[in-house]
Amino acid sequence: MQKLGLTGQSKQPHTSDDQLKGISAVLMDGDEIFIDNNAIHAKSRVEVGIRFVGSLEEVPHPRRIVGLWVSLKRFENGMGFNGVQAIEMWIDSEAQLGYKKLADHVNAMDKAVKGKADLSLLSSEQVEKFAAFLRGLRPDLWENASPAFREAFSAA
Repeated sequence: MQKLGLTGQSKQPHTSDDQLKGISAVLMDGDEIFIDNNAIHAKSRVEVGIRFVGSLEEVPHPRRIVGLWVSLKRFENGMGFNGVQAIEMWIDSEAQLGYKKLADHVNAMDKAVKGKADLSLLSSEQVEKFAAFLRGLRPDLWENASPAFREAFSAA
C-alpha cells in the first residue's frame, strides 16, 4: 500500500512551485479504498491502459470510481489533514475506455492544496467510508485536521 505524502519532500520535482508535495490521492473502486499517488499524474492503477474519451456516452459499461485529493499541513499540534476535494471518473476496464473531466481533477487538486474542503460529489455512505479509512490510516492526522476538513466529513 502506498503512503500519504507526509514529508513535504518530493522525489520527482514538479515544474511548478512544489505545492504538490503534501497531496495524496485516495480512491474508492467499489468496496475497495486505497492510496494511489500515481493519480496525481493520471497514472493510477485504474487509469493505466485506459483511453479517456470526450463523453461518458462513449464508455460502454462505466463504473464510477470516486476519489479524494487529500492535502496535509503542519499545524501547531503537528501534521494534520488540511484540504480535501472529491473527484470522480468512469472506467470500463474491459473496453479500456474511460471518462473524466481533467480540468475538474486539476482544479480540485489545487483547492485541496489550498486547504479547501468539499465532498459534495459523494454519498453520505462514501463519506463515512472515506472517514473511517483516513481515521484508521493515521489517527494523529485525523486528530490534527483543520476545522474545514473535519466539517466536510461531519456534514454527511
